[in-house]
Amino acid sequence: MSLPEFPKLDDLTFEQSINSILTSIAMEEAALSHILNAEGEKIQYVLANCADVEDVIRTNESVKQLIDSISDLQLTLKSKMRLALSHLPKDSNRPDKQKSTDRNHKSPCACL
Repeated sequence: MSLPEFPKLDDLTFEQSINSILTSIAMEEAALSHILNAEGEKIQYVLANCADVEDVIRTNESVKQLIDSISDLQLTLKSKMRLALSHLPKDSNRPDKQKSTDRNHKSPCACL
């Protein structure tokens, strides 16, 4: 995975700054998904290759601690995203601001 390139800060408009914040949140979410996947693979490896129950318990505790930390970070990212979205201009064309007559209409983002 290559590193992202960001424009120079003095070249950004306000909306571009908000967009960069939202992009950084998305990249953090992607990175967290890779970490969670690796933890799942670790559990699978331990269960398939370790007969010692203590190894399984230690691995489980390690994964649990990491998931707890990721959960805390998720709350922070959610707050950061809401704050960034609240600073976007109010535009009646945005999907989350449109009125819907469909009773089953759902927000485009479940976390909002």
